[in-house]
Amino acid sequence: MRFEALTRDNIGSGGSAAVAGGSGSGLGGQAIAENGPGSGVHVDGVDVAGLNDAGLDARLRLIGDAHNRLDGFLVEAVAEKKRRSSAFDTADTLRRGLRQSGRKARSVIRDAEQLEALPAAREALLGSRITSEHARILGNAAKAGPMDEQEMVAAAETQTPEQLRRTVREHQDELSDDDGSKRLERQQKARTASFTEQDDGMWCLHALFDPITGQRIRAALNHKTDMAWYASNGRERQTARHRRADAIAELLTRNIQNTGGDGGAVECSQPTSLLILADYDVVDQKLGRPRLSDGTPLPAEEFRKLACDAEILTGIFNSDLQCLSLGRQRHPSPQLKATLIARDQGCIGCAKQPEWCVSHHIKHWDHGGPTQADNLVTICQDCHHKVHHRDWTVEKHPDTRRYYLRPPWQQPPKPTTKNKPHKHDRLLLRPILRNPPTPTQKC
Repeated sequence: MRFEALTRDNIGSGGSAAVAGGSGSGLGGQAIAENGPGSGVHVDGVDVAGLNDAGLDARLRLIGDAHNRLDGFLVEAVAEKKRRSSAFDTADTLRRGLRQSGRKARSVIRDAEQLEALPAAREALLGSRITSEHARILGNAAKAGPMDEQEMVAAAETQTPEQLRRTVREHQDELSDDDGSKRLERQQKARTASFTEQDDGMWCLHALFDPITGQRIRAALNHKTDMAWYASNGRERQTARHRRADAIAELLTRNIQNTGGDGGAVECSQPTSLLILADYDVVDQKLGRPRLSDGTPLPAEEFRKLACDAEILTGIFNSDLQCLSLGRQRHPSPQLKATLIARDQGCIGCAKQPEWCVSHHIKHWDHGGPTQADNLVTICQDCHHKVHHRDWTVEKHPDTRRYYLRPPWQQPPKPTTKNKPHKHDRLLLRPILRNPPTPTQKC
């Protein structure tokens, strides 16, 4: 097996200049590299099971050397592609041609842009004197502030990435013309956080903070993690990664409040809203099928725990939510908004998560439309634009009885089944009304 990278010169001439790497009977192959415009890389396939320890180490060094050079060739080609076309076309080529994710494509383009301004670092990467991780550290540092490129490249050739990060920070502190306030201000502006759902239903939290905020969070996180360690014995003790994950969850969802008189404190829930749904069987008079607003099933034990902790948001409604009528106000109340989330489970046009959506009046409020459930739908900003500016309409499907967006070129669907009455009413939890309204009362 042979993996080969060709440079601009040998592609033009049809040649195949490469760095020879023999398979090697016991040493895993030998890399022969020449730094020049015609140099390339190739790695021959070998049976790694037949290599001795020294040969396996040599094999790993050979692959690492080739990997660094290929990274250099990649950012070089990406920079040229971007010069000839655009960042969008370059990202599209990386996604389609190299089957990279959009996030990875953007990262490669950013690396290429940074290394364009650092010729010494780029040559060091092409010569495998530094790794792509070293190059990325230097690129980020050059973007953040003043830096002596030659000095930092020389440091990168002898240091690990962890050591280089510290060296670069100290180097930029020496070159800075202030006490570090400009860098701190720049770091604070770069803060970011995201919370995304993974393919398997798990959630990933990613955040970037300035050093001061980061150290405060780290101290609180370490304290919580240590408390969990001391609170458990050897057999029940969780792993460090589990304790840290639990600590993050507790820090975000719990807080400490003073009880008042004796100066003590109690740990209680953060004031967050969690919408839980369940079916209420009118005949058996019991709840069933507890779930989150997006339909995720909720175990009975977890349902009971949440019912004990959360604030009460009372309301009983049927599947069409016709009983809610809150008068003529433009913005829905928290109770009504929770009702809409429970019914629509996100944007009715594209299923985007509820937190990215707004409540839209089917009959516009300015035209006398009421702020009540049968005149409101949950919709994201993009789909909201389609309704107001591209003539898309909000309609209720005759079969599913759910709201959806219909584009102007599509005919309304015709009913194919008879609408059957729903067996259960749905309940927005906490708690069931102790005194149900009489027939003369309005919900």
